[in-house]
Amino acid sequence: MPDAPIPAREGISPQRVVLRGTVPADRPYWAGAAGDSPFPFGQPLIPGTVLDRPVPAWFHPPVPEESAIPFRHSVVFEDRDLIVVDKPGFVPSTSNGRIVRETIQTRLRLSYGEDEIVPLHRLDRLTSGILVCSRRRETRGAYQRLFQDRLVDKWYVARVSGRVTVGEDWELVELPLLKERGHRQVRVADGGVETRTWLRRTGDDEVEVRPVTGYTHQIRVVLSYLGMPILGDDTYPVDRGLDLRDFSSPLQLRAVSISFPDPFSGVRRAFHVPAGGGR
Repeated sequence: MPDAPIPAREGISPQRVVLRGTVPADRPYWAGAAGDSPFPFGQPLIPGTVLDRPVPAWFHPPVPEESAIPFRHSVVFEDRDLIVVDKPGFVPSTSNGRIVRETIQTRLRLSYGEDEIVPLHRLDRLTSGILVCSRRRETRGAYQRLFQDRLVDKWYVARVSGRVTVGEDWELVELPLLKERGHRQVRVADGGVETRTWLRRTGDDEVEVRPVTGYTHQIRVVLSYLGMPILGDDTYPVDRGLDLRDFSSPLQLRAVSISFPDPFSGVRRAFHVPAGGGR
């Protein structure tokens, strides 16, 4: 996305829109970058101005107040480029459209006073554990490519219900997963995206997981499909449609370790959190 001419507000990024006809009077707008725009980049646009062509613009989206989510992250590591946190369950990494203020991204931006902080990878709202965030756009792309090229090793621990159906040696499970528009659940289905997940049993109700691919809800779907759904899961095998503010049943899935070769130093970096934390 092109650079915005205005900073984030209260840790929440501005949004881009293309204006046509006239400049609306519903909120302030600032001119975006475009080779044929009649307005300099960042110029405030006067409401009612007639536009003879489509004009890119930026604005601050209205964000309603949100009740606090009563679980806090902790910082595991930080340097000039990265902030690594232990994310609690129930707190989204980034906005999911319904929660904007009570996210790890917004919380970190406000606490550090840095509007460029963004998570480098996905961690479900209900999943707790290691989340790596970028704090500088100059180095962000190099770290993002590690995730895109599958050079990052992730390790999870899940407590499950039912009989554990894998052994104590690592087993590779390959399944096609499909997410259909308008449906919350991901399905195992022919024609879906091929996913790969390493699993092994570590206790009567515990499984260690190393996902190779990173499909939406991959670990939750795979374990449910194998007959051992994760304790506290509100979506698999049955979508219970729990309220966003229902904190009574934490998902027992935790990202306990992440490691990767640093793209600048070449040194392998690893971050860990205890398996038992992360409400």
